[in-house]
Amino acid sequence: MEYRDQLKYIKSHPAGGNGKRPDRKRKSGRKQEHTTDRRSGRYSERRRDRKQDRQEEKRRKRYRQEESRPSRVRPVNRLLWNVQLLASVFLFGSMAVLGILPMKYMAGLLLFLAALLLLVKGMQKKAARSRKRTSSGKGLSLAASVILILLGFYSLKVNEALDQIAVGEESGNYKEEHALSVTDRPFNVYISGIDVYGEITKESRSDVNLIATVNPQKHKILLTTTPRDYYVTIPGISGDQKDKLTHAGIYGIDASIATLENLYGIDIPFYVRVNFTSVEEIVDVLGGVDVESELAFTTGEEAGVVMDVKEGKNHFNGKEALAFVRERKALATGDNQRGKNQQALLSGLIRETMSPKILFHANSMINSVAGNADTNMSEKQMKALIRMQLGDLKGWEIESVAAAGDDTGKKRCYSYSGGPLYVTVPDEASVEAIKGKMRENL
Repeated sequence: MEYRDQLKYIKSHPAGGNGKRPDRKRKSGRKQEHTTDRRSGRYSERRRDRKQDRQEEKRRKRYRQEESRPSRVRPVNRLLWNVQLLASVFLFGSMAVLGILPMKYMAGLLLFLAALLLLVKGMQKKAARSRKRTSSGKGLSLAASVILILLGFYSLKVNEALDQIAVGEESGNYKEEHALSVTDRPFNVYISGIDVYGEITKESRSDVNLIATVNPQKHKILLTTTPRDYYVTIPGISGDQKDKLTHAGIYGIDASIATLENLYGIDIPFYVRVNFTSVEEIVDVLGGVDVESELAFTTGEEAGVVMDVKEGKNHFNGKEALAFVRERKALATGDNQRGKNQQALLSGLIRETMSPKILFHANSMINSVAGNADTNMSEKQMKALIRMQLGDLKGWEIESVAAAGDDTGKKRCYSYSGGPLYVTVPDEASVEAIKGKMRENL
């Protein structure tokens, strides 16, 4: 076919079969379709953005409404908060009346009570503003109120028990004694153990005769034991005649104090008198006491409990502790060693009562000695000592000494006309050595 014929054929037979250019139209259609899709995508995106903006605006508006809406605490919540407030005031007032907490602890207690009140108030306000179910602090407020009220009554009970103990009425010069500062200056305390059970009596033999020389600034205690059969004069009673130290208790606590003051040349402004019941109960309340024994021995029935005491550390309950300090027949040196055992028990009790755990036993311990112990130390002075100990929580250095003597012979005694009795004649060198130690601690 010639060139002209081919050209005519091509012109008369286009590729689309209809004389048009489909490729250009198809390409143009695809371009238009793509443009439409892009516009549709941008439109959808703008719709989503506008929808999100509207939702965010609604949330902001709702938040502003909740913030501006006054918080209306429910009456029950308001009542509980007021009860908690009264309970807080009651506890703080009770602790102020008790007066054994140092100022720093009282300030801490006040801050804690205020913080607890603010916490509950904040929870109540948050619950009142929120549409959701949130805690309003009712449970916390109720629990706190109950605990605070119980602690308040506990404090008042401890205060009442201290008042019952400070009822000594026999020693004179109360004003002078109560004016002494027991936290600034050293002082002596006579500790008398009476051989009776039940209610304490005013006239009874003193089987335990200890002097505690207390130096509060150095945190030192010197415990001096004097044998019950020490052969001494009783000032104002026996004249020039001598008698057993234990018989001085028959004439009252003042007679025993005067006898020991005369023996050691010291002033003893205070006394603490306990009986067997109080010793048992105090030890049991503390959950027992650890005592260091110098000797191994077995107690007899007359001591109250038959038991084996080992040399070194022993853990006693109330009855066992009492048997430990009552036993003397099983001891080679009799009353001299018994006095040392009494010192060992007292040292163990002091260590227990000076530890922080005493706070958990204070009320029970004080109640156990109420009616079974008394002292001429004022309630204010006892609280000052407790406050001082709680303030620094320092340990105490305890030293024990015992007066020695000859207990092999018999002598006539002022209080007994039936004949000579076994007595312990004082060792003057031992007495002088004790005097020197007392002066050092004072």
